[in-house]
Amino acid sequence: MSLVMDKTTHKESNHKTWTDTHYSLTSDDGLFSTKTTFREGEEGVALNCPGYTRDGKGFVIHFKVEHLEAVHTLLSELQLLKAEQIRSRK
Repeated sequence: MSLVMDKTTHKESNHKTWTDTHYSLTSDDGLFSTKTTFREGEEGVALNCPGYTRDGKGFVIHFKVEHLEAVHTLLSELQLLKAEQIRSRK
């Protein structure tokens, strides 16, 4: 396994590849989450977006407990956006 540099920490990482990827999800994307276990034995949650609705370009993001604050911030921002959209429709 080759080591690459983690762009956020500038430390060596055990990731096999590094690709910056941008996905724009649509309402047709079927997202679901599952409990998962990492190689180190730690548990986490995986967010799955299967490729069958994206021309085979699905993805999975694995979250650990350490990511909770970032996920919470993401959800809070989405909830604020939804509230703004509801207010603008009135």
